[in-house]
Amino acid sequence: MKYYLTIFMLLWIVRSFSQAQNTEEKCKFYFDSISNRQIYSIVDVLPEFPGGTDSLASFIAKNLYWPNTEVDFQGKVYVSVIVETDGSLTNKLILKGIYDLADKEALKIIEKMPKWKAGKCNDKKVPVKFIIPIKFVLN
Repeated sequence: MKYYLTIFMLLWIVRSFSQAQNTEEKCKFYFDSISNRQIYSIVDVLPEFPGGTDSLASFIAKNLYWPNTEVDFQGKVYVSVIVETDGSLTNKLILKGIYDLADKEALKIIEKMPKWKAGKCNDKKVPVKFIIPIKFVLN
């Protein structure tokens, strides 16, 4: 009986240890030397615009002002942000732009956004790097 109890305990410890490793490996972060903190790039629960993806698309469409220019352009502007633990957006940066005026307009839209639902790692709110595409299309 003692032998079976020892084997059971060993199996239970190994199982617990492997589950702990899997939980830790689900989330990935990098150390940001400027802000001196961890920023997550992979999390259990992604940050979310209030109301979800459809609400985000609607918000962008409502707030998108087409820059007055003689140049015809279209495409996607990719804006990188950090969704903080309180849902605010910081470190706004154009990753890939299409035209100077469109890039500035994309940043204006990001500035108008309400707070998001924060991302989570192991049920704890964490700052998450997130990329928001803003599409400019000619009709």
